[in-house]
Amino acid sequence: MCPVCRQRPAEVGVLCEECRDDLSSPIRIIPEQVQRVGSAPTLAALIDLWGRPHQLDAQMMIGRQVEGAGMAVLEPSVSRNHARIDALNTGSGTASWSVRDLGSANGTYHDDKLVESATELHDGDRIRFGHIAFYFVEDVTRLPTPRVGRTVTLSMSDTAPAPRVAVAGGGEIEEEETTDVGLPSMSFRMHEPTGGGGGLIEVDGKQVQLTTTQFELMALMIRRMASERHQPELVRGFVRSSELIADLSWDTREPSENHVKQLVRRVRRALLKSEIGDLIESRHRFGYRLRAIPRTE
Repeated sequence: MCPVCRQRPAEVGVLCEECRDDLSSPIRIIPEQVQRVGSAPTLAALIDLWGRPHQLDAQMMIGRQVEGAGMAVLEPSVSRNHARIDALNTGSGTASWSVRDLGSANGTYHDDKLVESATELHDGDRIRFGHIAFYFVEDVTRLPTPRVGRTVTLSMSDTAPAPRVAVAGGGEIEEEETTDVGLPSMSFRMHEPTGGGGGLIEVDGKQVQLTTTQFELMALMIRRMASERHQPELVRGFVRSSELIADLSWDTREPSENHVKQLVRRVRRALLKSEIGDLIESRHRFGYRLRAIPRTE
């Protein structure tokens, strides 16, 4: 299984297609632009866009030009000395890990939140240096056998179509679309701090912390599903991409369908990581909706 979502089989290296897509960048990059240099690898690793694990030394520099143990990411959005990842001994014989930004021009992000001080890393976390993202995993011995024989789209642009995975032999795998009926009833509680910066959603007692745009997406789908109680369940609660582009708080001047798809993937991954489940359904020509009916309490 994919080590990030733990729900789908590995298809691109050690990653499933959907988790791989969440590493996609608006910048074109090839595998040779990611180069690891080290002499004493630990069990922890960073997994790149191609599903390749790069084992970490106890202290690893990340940047365009690194000396000693480190990972060189040869891309302009990555600063010369961008960030550092460190192993910290907890005293119990195991190590915890942290990432620290080193004053980079384009920032280091931990699960889409700007890293402003040393930030602890956990298995499956997404780390982005400038425009180039990786997954952090604690133990490479638990990774699946890498899948080979597939080629993947290496870049996306704001006007590009939805990400696809090209299969050797000429075919393509499209993003899966499902139609759910018999939706379960679930309890949703939304907690948004007055100062902004995202919010907490509680689903049947399980909590997930989301960024501002992610929180707005979930809140809109929850409200839409609740307000359309008189609609047939087959078409109830859908929100079109054009509405999401117009109504959500985006960090880009010209949000597109591609931005919506990436946002939905990240929220799905956050929900799965919190053991809530995949609560977002997509349907061609209809848009996106909640896979549950909000329970009145």
